[in-house]
Amino acid sequence: MQQRTLLTPPTPPTEEEREFYYYGLPSRPILIARSSTQAWVDPQMPGTLNMCPRVLQPVGEHPLLHQLWNNAASSLRAQILQAVSAADWTAVDILRVGLNGELHITLMVAVKPGTLSWSDGYAIAMECKSIFEAHNIHGVDCEIRESLVNFCRDFTAESTAESTTERPATFQLSSAPILDGMVYAEHWADMSDCLGTKIAMKHMDDRSGTKGLYLSLQASSTTGEPKLLALTCRHVVIDSKTEGLEKYSRQELGNSKDVIQIDQPTYLETINYMRKKAKGARNYAKQYTDRGNTDYAASFTKVAKTATTLRRAMEPFVSPSSRVFGQLLFSPELACITDPSRGSNWLRDWALIELLPECHQAPLCSIQNKVYVGPEDDFERLLTKQKGGLEGFLIPDMPIVDGCIELKEDVVTMDEILSPSQNSEHFNTPMLPVMKYGAKGGLTLGLGNTLVSILRHTETPDGDREMMSEEWAIVPIEKANNEYQAAFSTKGDSGSCVWDMKRRPAGILSAGASQNRLNDITCRNSSSIMWRVPFRHIAFCIGLNARDWSPKYMVHLGNDLCYYHCPSAIIDRGCWIANLDLSFLV
Repeated sequence: MQQRTLLTPPTPPTEEEREFYYYGLPSRPILIARSSTQAWVDPQMPGTLNMCPRVLQPVGEHPLLHQLWNNAASSLRAQILQAVSAADWTAVDILRVGLNGELHITLMVAVKPGTLSWSDGYAIAMECKSIFEAHNIHGVDCEIRESLVNFCRDFTAESTAESTTERPATFQLSSAPILDGMVYAEHWADMSDCLGTKIAMKHMDDRSGTKGLYLSLQASSTTGEPKLLALTCRHVVIDSKTEGLEKYSRQELGNSKDVIQIDQPTYLETINYMRKKAKGARNYAKQYTDRGNTDYAASFTKVAKTATTLRRAMEPFVSPSSRVFGQLLFSPELACITDPSRGSNWLRDWALIELLPECHQAPLCSIQNKVYVGPEDDFERLLTKQKGGLEGFLIPDMPIVDGCIELKEDVVTMDEILSPSQNSEHFNTPMLPVMKYGAKGGLTLGLGNTLVSILRHTETPDGDREMMSEEWAIVPIEKANNEYQAAFSTKGDSGSCVWDMKRRPAGILSAGASQNRLNDITCRNSSSIMWRVPFRHIAFCIGLNARDWSPKYMVHLGNDLCYYHCPSAIIDRGCWIANLDLSFLV
């Protein structure tokens, strides 16, 4: 460990600086200490009384920093993690931070609130700065703030989970097209087999996440039927505090864990919302009829009829047991696993849900990896709004059919994630633009960071297990307004598929750093940065041979090597098709 240099420290930040230094980030975390020496003043926007918002951006191109930081065995990373170990830290990110267009590469260290004094924090910040300089990386400051790591699962109310397993045989997720201009289209989409929809466990119907991606599992015999699986985050379907960290594998005999479409609080709220909207629309229709304005009256009558139709379609399935669409098939132990190709640790926070054929209108073999993104006009407006941040990027056509985008068969490789080829004219550095559609946060645009983030996980049932994992941070392109950086995700988006501009899956959204339920690095209420797990590491985890830590088979997905415990694999119909030997699940 590098010795701390004794310096005459500056005065601690004032209460105003502590509270407003991160003005502009969604959660506005509290500043503990920083190594930069410039004096803090209330930065006002010219001609207004508003403060200039602080923003976060990806690092972009920095060859030496990429070479050292993205290497799990490098002395730079080891020394930085040793230095921050003096604090009860939760996350370490390297991003560009600043305001008024002046952004500087900064090591951002998050610590648990109330656990670190300014004097200790300042010593850590200065040590980290000196470590970078000792590795010939100059101009990188360190900032320490109060922030927690939270999963992006939504938790809205007390559970109303039922003990009965009965459910109407008529419940089926719709495959009908969601037509452009359809009133309350997003609510109809929630009752469909599209990706990006709200899901929850029947026994935890107050906690929700997002259906991320479909994977097709070939039958183990020539006479068997293939299975269709849905991928999401483990923490969406398993509560580690009450159900433990162990691997879950569904047994042929015994109780199964049912997964439902739409969490119960949201389902009840939607029914009540439709009842109110129908009543209000009928009142407006009557008023316009009395005034002789038949066109307006007809439009409100249409809204009332659609709201009533949707409410009546939902009411028979108010019971959570009636909305079961699948069963939890497998989830690994919540632990980190080492990727031997890079020596990095990734948290195994994923789960597979087996879809039930009788709960879907369409045959499972015909269901596609389609994500509902809304009307084409809304999608085009989103791209136009972010035109400045997308300058320099090749944006291919994204055909939207019935409000949906169909994802491609190949995935984004790790090389492309950490070393993107396209250059952003707006930021003057290579970056990877991505999108996601979350069950709660909807459609958002972001830019992937080129340096990995390190998360520290300590909240476990036994209270004594500590894990560190690599994650990939994404910051939004857009701003919500003139004051705050927009959120890339929100609570309830866990499990959302993240894809690039070529419609290739890149990973699933997992967790974020926040304070007071508002997130700056991923999600809980809102976030300006989210972390996601690359599919390359999910695939690797699925196929790892636990006995000797070596892959039995290698399968090419795009240009990336993914490891499966299976005899063969192909890609078909926008799903991943794998002849998996299910013995690895038990």
